[in-house]
Amino acid sequence: MKKPMPGHVATFAVALLLALGAMGCAQLDPWIPHSWIPRMGAAPPPETVESTAEPIEAAVYERAQAERNEYFEREVERLRADLAQAEASIVALESGLRAPHSRADAVSAVAEARIALDRVAKRVPWRSQRVAEAYEKLAEADRQLGSNHIGAAIFFASRAERITEALRLEARQVAVWEERRVIRAARVNLRSGPSRDSDIVEVLDRDTPVYLERTLSKWLLVRTPDGRVGWVHASLIARR
Repeated sequence: MKKPMPGHVATFAVALLLALGAMGCAQLDPWIPHSWIPRMGAAPPPETVESTAEPIEAAVYERAQAERNEYFEREVERLRADLAQAEASIVALESGLRAPHSRADAVSAVAEARIALDRVAKRVPWRSQRVAEAYEKLAEADRQLGSNHIGAAIFFASRAERITEALRLEARQVAVWEERRVIRAARVNLRSGPSRDSDIVEVLDRDTPVYLERTLSKWLLVRTPDGRVGWVHASLIARR
């Protein structure tokens, strides 16, 4: 007869799986058709830009959409990996199996994940919230390790490691931009046209890198690392 999981372990496992599933649906549905992805927060089509500006080349939007596809694909893979690991952990618990990991394995996993995150965090100052999220996972891994929950500690260390890898790939992408600029003010509006009256596409934080596509008077058409396109006043951008 199969031995049931302890109450607190079962509750934690089910809650973890439900939370991961909800996160995947709310933040990024893995089954969204690729044809929809560029529309999720993408810049408006060229015809919506103010008539005072020259038409924006379709190639600009194609490049932005390609980068946005890559961004969402990375997020999809990360969420799928989180969910798959959570499901595997629950199956192992319900089957009465014991995790093959030792405490030394868990300590090593947490330490290695922290070292990798410390290195990447310096390269992506514009992703402070994502970096903080990864550190929160490591803090939870430490708490689980302190309670001698080896499998849970490794799970949270793995989640932090996957966030770190996504950030590393974004930093590598930005590093090869030839026309790179950086946001110099605390909060800067990315607008749909070269005017302060244009709609706000997104609000960019300080140190966010942007790719310069073209210049129009005192306005710059830029592309963000996650594939948004819009205009920013030249006074709010610096060379990097």
